[in-house]
Amino acid sequence: MTKDETQSITVKVMRKTPKEKEFSTYEVPKVEGQSVLGVLKYIYDNIDPGLGFNYSCRIGLCSSCISRVNGKVVLACTTLANDDLVIEPYKEGAAVRDLITELPPIIKSLI
Repeated sequence: MTKDETQSITVKVMRKTPKEKEFSTYEVPKVEGQSVLGVLKYIYDNIDPGLGFNYSCRIGLCSSCISRVNGKVVLACTTLANDDLVIEPYKEGAAVRDLITELPPIIKSLI
């Protein structure tokens, strides 16, 4: 691979409004050791500042970044983004906007 050839991953993110939902697709540079949260922050900072998602501690303690990644419920801050991703709200019907969700009751009780 030459200097000008950077590897990328394809990221599909569920975008939800009160009336509809659809996937937006992004191409993001592949960075060794980058988390799913890092990918979302890259998209927000460099491609789509309208993307909504939750995060706080970035070290797996608060669980505010809980999402479904490639069909599995995970914390975005502690899950590595090694391959193409499909990112959705952690639970159908929980999304307020995009990946911003109502937190599960158990997490709310900890805050």
